[in-house]
Amino acid sequence: MKREIHNQLYTYINDTKRRDVIVIEGARQVGKSYLVNHVLESIKKHVFSVDLEKEPKLRHQINQTENFTDFKTLMMDQYGLINNSVLFFDEAQECQKLAMYVKSFKEDWDGVKVILTGSSMNRFFPKTIRIPVGRMKSMCVYPFSFSEFIRFIHGNDLADFILSAPETIPNSRHIKLLEIFDIFQTTGGYPEAVKAYHNNESAREIIEEIIASLEEDFQRKEGYQPGLFGNALRGVANHIGSPSKLTHIDTTKYYAKQVIELMKTWHIILEVDHYSFDPNHSNFLPKRYLHDVGVANVFRTLSVPPVSVINTLDPLMRTPLGGLFENAVLINLLQGGSAYKKISTWKKSQKGNIEVDFIVDAQNSPQKIPIECKATTKIQKKHIKNIIYYLEATGQKFGIVVSAAALETFKLNHDIIVMNLPVYLANAVNINAYFQKYQKCR
Repeated sequence: MKREIHNQLYTYINDTKRRDVIVIEGARQVGKSYLVNHVLESIKKHVFSVDLEKEPKLRHQINQTENFTDFKTLMMDQYGLINNSVLFFDEAQECQKLAMYVKSFKEDWDGVKVILTGSSMNRFFPKTIRIPVGRMKSMCVYPFSFSEFIRFIHGNDLADFILSAPETIPNSRHIKLLEIFDIFQTTGGYPEAVKAYHNNESAREIIEEIIASLEEDFQRKEGYQPGLFGNALRGVANHIGSPSKLTHIDTTKYYAKQVIELMKTWHIILEVDHYSFDPNHSNFLPKRYLHDVGVANVFRTLSVPPVSVINTLDPLMRTPLGGLFENAVLINLLQGGSAYKKISTWKKSQKGNIEVDFIVDAQNSPQKIPIECKATTKIQKKHIKNIIYYLEATGQKFGIVVSAAALETFKLNHDIIVMNLPVYLANAVNINAYFQKYQKCR
């Protein structure tokens, strides 16, 4: 299936004015290689593509090169690379010598576009090698978003509708989309898990197999004690949407901190930092999420049944829905952006509960958009009070609540606009489209 960031990558590759190395990151099994190869099929250039994890001979040859000229000669003489071509190294972190040549890829090899992918690029750029800022275009790939899930399962019409920033939504369609979101939050966005669901097979078994393989790979390459990887996943999954403590992970604080930092570089754990208006008083615990809502749901539901947007009525059981909403929204906001892109959350102070889940940059504007997630099917005034506080304090006028309620716009005092977006509409494309519409109507 064509990913929604397909055209973005296609543009990067075909941009002849910029010779930046394209570095694509993301956890294993999210579809990085498929995305690149799918784009390259439509590129009218010679392509040399290789998975360095599967080619020990080439890895050894590259590691034996004395300098960039030697590497360039190797690729041209022995592997037939020519000018006006694309050089694609999959799992590039398996050959650290390549990191030394990133600067030269851009500055000294006119006519060759280089693409590097990897699930743990911190191993590609170790502490001894400075990240070549200004010489690379970073891009991070995540599992399927909800709209991509819809496109794969239900076709283009419904997916295109979700991405069209609609002004109205028929109630029957609203209910249908919430029902599908229930399926999405248990299936997740791993392409193989989505395929399994589509074929009436167990998506959960696929997720468990992927995580087992990922844990084995993590243990082998990072050398951490058995069980710590799974403990970290459970600790994050059970506290999504809440301040995350090191004590949530069943190990010492030292090892908890170490494994979290590594799992962040593997793009398995996502972290959002709390800030207040006063940077000198922003010592808050971060909020942590997982790279896939299916994984989050699997690890959260080991001892409890899955929650449903529509059918779960008990308030205590609905509480995790807010976290799953947040997790899905965060992935949508980060998808296709730089691997170094950060999204923050805001809190007034250590005392009290005045806070906003996400603060994002408005497109082509210096303004910030506050986004609050609420696991409710009916929006009340209490659900938007934190958004209003933030907007009034900053002198801004536009904010968003994400919930299971119907699409609705609240026009408040002082020209403040708060939109309630049903969770299935909460993606970066729509958020920016609604903001632009608001700007034009002012």
